[in-house]
Amino acid sequence: MLTEVIEIIKETFSPSIEVTGDTTIKNDLQLDSFDIINLTCIFEDRYKIKIDDIDLYTFVTVKDICEYLANK
Repeated sequence: MLTEVIEIIKETFSPSIEVTGDTTIKNDLQLDSFDIINLTCIFEDRYKIKIDDIDLYTFVTVKDICEYLANK
């Protein structure tokens, strides 16, 4: 799951840094609110799930996203 999430992030935002599970979404990737919503929509479409808006605040690292998706 981690590898797939990292690939999606790289394809979508082309970060100039190496993305790992510990990469932070706001500080390391410098994603703003619009970027996070865009990423959320990609995950919802890809995995056919609904991510609650309140849950977006729990995403601090890439690993947090993976854990969330694994539990859906």
